[in-house]
Amino acid sequence: MAARRKVLTLDSVNPRVKGTRLPTLGPLLERASQIQRQLAQGEEKPFRKVIWCHSRDPHAAGRRPITFLHQVAAICSYPELLHADSVPRDTEQRASRILPELHSSSAGAYNMEYVTAAIPQRVGRYLERRDGGIRCDPSSHFVTPRNIVTCGGITMAIVDFLSLVVNEQDPRRAGMLLPVPRHPLYADAVALAGAIGVQYHLDEEGGWALDVGEIRQVLGQARGYCTPKVLCVINPGYPTGQVVSRRHLQDVLHLAAQERLLLLADEGGAWPPLVHQDSVFTLDSPFLSFKRVLCELGPAVSSVAQLISFYSASKGFAAEGGFWAGFFEPVNIDPAIMKCFCSWGMSVYPLILGQVLLDALMELPLPGDPSCRTFMAEKQAVLSDLAHKAQLTQEIFSPVPGIRCNPVQSTVYSFPRIQIPASAVQEAQALGLEPDFFFCQKLLEATGIVLAPGSTFGQRRGTHHVRVTLLPPVEMLRIVLQTTADFHSQFLQQYS
Repeated sequence: MAARRKVLTLDSVNPRVKGTRLPTLGPLLERASQIQRQLAQGEEKPFRKVIWCHSRDPHAAGRRPITFLHQVAAICSYPELLHADSVPRDTEQRASRILPELHSSSAGAYNMEYVTAAIPQRVGRYLERRDGGIRCDPSSHFVTPRNIVTCGGITMAIVDFLSLVVNEQDPRRAGMLLPVPRHPLYADAVALAGAIGVQYHLDEEGGWALDVGEIRQVLGQARGYCTPKVLCVINPGYPTGQVVSRRHLQDVLHLAAQERLLLLADEGGAWPPLVHQDSVFTLDSPFLSFKRVLCELGPAVSSVAQLISFYSASKGFAAEGGFWAGFFEPVNIDPAIMKCFCSWGMSVYPLILGQVLLDALMELPLPGDPSCRTFMAEKQAVLSDLAHKAQLTQEIFSPVPGIRCNPVQSTVYSFPRIQIPASAVQEAQALGLEPDFFFCQKLLEATGIVLAPGSTFGQRRGTHHVRVTLLPPVEMLRIVLQTTADFHSQFLQQYS
């Protein structure tokens, strides 16, 4: 009998899955782990320990969670904690309001009424406060179209939406315009949906600003090989940390309306109830939502441009990535489409405990509440710490020849450009490596410092970057920054 062929083989895997990228950091992290084991076994190195400075996970890096958020989530997970003496009264009241909205007061139930009705109402009130009173009508119920949709993180929601945009009967594939740099998961989402990624570069010389002229040029070129349908914008930028200005928001909205592009806005870090985003370090760079600016442009644009704004609890001062919670708001999207989306989209079935935490984020403690003093102290400590580290990055990197570092206005990273000599580029290419990966590899072997190469996130051809996380304690970060700067100077001298 002839041997039967296996159903699932590498050759038979869905081509869309093959289109996703392997984690480019993988080999670097594996080597760092190996070095860490060698040090633990007493092997001699030029350094005493590995310093992990690549991660985007504040909690893994040691940041304490916001007490109020975790207390509410803990009580809703284990209601017996309502009787604990250590829980503040307003925290008990918040959890006591949520528990009756959960089936049998259990976060273990599916609780679709909770995620389709209760939370969207509170999200809508939050968005009205954020946007200066612009009305938000959630229209929330699981049998009617929804204008606020909760989800388990935004990556799957973006994949779901792109699946709506992609029509395989079209003569040409759908195109999605993606910023460079960006999170690599966006390119994976495009590949899984069967679309084509079209890259537009942010203006590094202008502080990583959006360049609408660049987008128009790329758009014109893309129409030669695909049908551009979606424009993605990340605000604040990832991993660049810039805040998009009002003028650039207006330019992008005009472009989306004129060119009939669906605008996907990743505005995931916006958690006020203040005028500007809580994770913005500089008061002269206020956070403005796309929806607010769209409404201010008037009906000629606001009635035409189609917008979907995404928000994630993994960003902002809370940084609760492990709860996998978020929501999105469609603007000018046909209700029939939303009804269809909510009937089959896999992203609309989120983790309930994550939604409890999202619920708590929508209405944070106010002055006079027992939890307020602790909450404000914790939040301010996070923001002051990041602002100080962003400034420290500028102070150490900016004077160093061969390193260019734009100011960080938000987020937990710095994304400096580094000069790599031609001989080092040639050596990297001979090894099959990106030049900035090669630099990070050399840095790791010499100093024990782990940085993320800029090629992981995309960059303009001929430029090279590294991503430095601002999460380590300030004195450790100072050592990382100074050591990296000194190593780069030696690297230039070695390869020049």
